[in-house]
Amino acid sequence: MRVRMLQFGDLHMDAPFTSLSDMEGRPSQRRLDLKNVLARLMDLAISEKADLVLVCGDLYEHGYTGKSSIHYICSQLARLPGTPVLIIPGNHDPILPGSYYSEYRWPPNVHILESGDIFMHPETNTRVYAGLDHGPTSPDFINILMHHGTLDMPFDPDAFQPVSSVYVEEKGFDYCALGHFHSRITAGGARGIFYNAGSPEPLGFDEPGDHGAFITEIVKEPGGKASVHAEFITVCARRCTSLTADVSGCLSSGQATDVIAAEMDAAGQNSDLFRITLTGRLPSGVQIDTEEIFDRLKEIAFYLKITDRTRPDYDLEAISRERGLRGLFTRKMLERASLARGEEAEALVMKALYYGLEAIDEGKVCI
Repeated sequence: MRVRMLQFGDLHMDAPFTSLSDMEGRPSQRRLDLKNVLARLMDLAISEKADLVLVCGDLYEHGYTGKSSIHYICSQLARLPGTPVLIIPGNHDPILPGSYYSEYRWPPNVHILESGDIFMHPETNTRVYAGLDHGPTSPDFINILMHHGTLDMPFDPDAFQPVSSVYVEEKGFDYCALGHFHSRITAGGARGIFYNAGSPEPLGFDEPGDHGAFITEIVKEPGGKASVHAEFITVCARRCTSLTADVSGCLSSGQATDVIAAEMDAAGQNSDLFRITLTGRLPSGVQIDTEEIFDRLKEIAFYLKITDRTRPDYDLEAISRERGLRGLFTRKMLERASLARGEEAEALVMKALYYGLEAIDEGKVCI
């Protein structure tokens, strides 16, 4: 017995990308990227001669997706007329009365599986199970579980449809295709049967690196142990990259720009999204202008966000031991920073500290 599959999930078609709204046109382009990556996934299924396509939930955004996008999704899935496409709903695309899964006419090769459903593929002697509401599996089949939820996490209210790897393994499944998390899981669990491809396009900066899908081949003799070979294929158009750039010693925004540009060039491509945090100590009186840096670099990245976390070159510990106004002010501000809630609040207190020291030392503040 042998089956070859394309596995992906968490496409989130028509995601709003509101975090990118500070750069005109970027949210709409990212939504177009999601459509384009679905076409590349179908190209991959065709070129790899997949017997099955497994879509592990959150194919689209229930609250944002219109009929035109569903029509586009169906037109892409229909490019595989002889290949069953199995979809399980997720938390962003639930099957509800009036939902597209319930009311829309999907292509004949597309099967929407609800929890408890079993899809039989006689050509490969494979059974695909949706959800956990099943009895023991038969060793005479290749048994695949599709599940959208958390794996081996505490069973608390924040865990969406939690599943135990031990429980799944005891049921006799040969492979578990997971969705929900946007980061990759490869050969998880004691038997190495848990796979999550993550999101085919990154949806935020908490999803770094390459994104794509699995091409998985399972070989099994009836009653024997399955052999799993899963290859991760990158299909994303862009990557989300967070960088820390140390601009210590830079005397101008232009010098800092050169440092940042070198870091960006080493880390990614012009099509990527970058979040840059500036760190380091600057000579007294030197100011870094993030707007100027943005204007200089915006053409070499699809999206760019710059946060200034630099500090003037003060020895705060030594100053805090001084007698007089400088020492007292520094001690009080450092104490307030230690009590701040969150990085942004702490950064604001520290900025006030440096401005205060500059005012004490220079008699003025350059902002």
